[in-house]
Amino acid sequence: MRGADTLAGVPVAVEADMVVLAAAMRPAEGVEELAQKLNVGCDEFGFLLESHPKLRPVETNSAGVFICGACHAPKDIPESVAQASAAASKVAVTFAASELTREPEVARINEQTCAACFACVRTCPYHAVERAEIRARNGTLIKHTARVNQGLCMGCGTCVSVCPSKSADIEGFTEEQVYSEVEALV
Repeated sequence: MRGADTLAGVPVAVEADMVVLAAAMRPAEGVEELAQKLNVGCDEFGFLLESHPKLRPVETNSAGVFICGACHAPKDIPESVAQASAAASKVAVTFAASELTREPEVARINEQTCAACFACVRTCPYHAVERAEIRARNGTLIKHTARVNQGLCMGCGTCVSVCPSKSADIEGFTEEQVYSEVEALV
């Protein structure tokens, strides 16, 4: 096979049984905006990121969002078909369930002690914390507070770390529970 080394500017001759030519591939235009809407991460090249390459190769960090094929990385047809089958299987399992379950470790906000600074709303990467109002029975506003949408919460703990009034906790990992575990070890 004969070719040219365009960087060195010299002709090249290589003995080969087979030569495979492949064009470079870029992510589709608009994939970054889509990733932001779906709360899915992108790698440094702009392709969508899976949750874990070995344990959850078609799942993302957003529950119910699966990826496959060229949106994930440059792939050949057999690999894309295999990944699409895996993603379709995950969706079928989700739809076959009579009830959806979630991880038990989700955030909880004590609305009585919440200072309504909404630092948690601004920092939640999953947009699971929202502003809420507590009203009296007659409809008068008592106070503003933050509230967690448990269906969106992934239990990352970002809201806990930024809450100045210590009103946010992760169920199963409250300060009292962690202290009790430590005391039980001592």
